[in-house]
Amino acid sequence: MSAANSETLARMRAALDQHLAGSIPAADLVRAWREAGSGLALPPVYGQAMEELLRRMEMSAVFAQDSCSFSSTAVTDQLGRWLDKAATA
Repeated sequence: MSAANSETLARMRAALDQHLAGSIPAADLVRAWREAGSGLALPPVYGQAMEELLRRMEMSAVFAQDSCSFSSTAVTDQLGRWLDKAATA
């Protein structure tokens, strides 16, 4: 993994951690990830998977948390797994 990817993924993980701690809302997490993700040097499938997860995060924020077909907790868990996989790509 390139140093640039490593730094970007670290920023993305920090944003996720801040969201999980309640410091930033879902909209700020999504914005931070989209801004950072555009600079990653990863295969296109990673970008597609990230965008799908971010759309789910937006949907879970719009609807009353877990009333959506997927919970924000499940999405944040998946975002964490995405980071782990991206770090080894």
